[in-house]
Amino acid sequence: SWTGGYLSDGGTWTNSSDRNAKTDVARIDPQVVLAKVAALPIATWRYKTETGQTHLGPMAQDFSAAFGLGADDKHIATIDADGVALAAIQGLHARNAKLEAQVEALTARLADLEARTVMH
Repeated sequence: SWTGGYLSDGGTWTNSSDRNAKTDVARIDPQVVLAKVAALPIATWRYKTETGQTHLGPMAQDFSAAFGLGADDKHIATIDADGVALAAIQGLHARNAKLEAQVEALTARLADLEARTVMH
């Protein structure tokens, strides 16, 4: 059945992503997705039927094994690759925010220790 995705007149593939068209919505842990992306083999490659074009990305078998998304282990749906990338970015953002807070705390502690050392 049709999900509402389409190819625009300008040649842009547009996936349907309307909340009302979805079921079985479940939250994910961006840190888990980030760890899987970090472990995902990424390579440059060419399709056997193409000449002069090189691509970059994972193999569908590895993507399927890591994330269990899509119809099979021979294809990667663009909406799944996009979702994985966005979740990994969220994971990196959260990790970065935590590191920034730790650096701030350590900087404050160091400034306090330096101030105490100068006083003595």
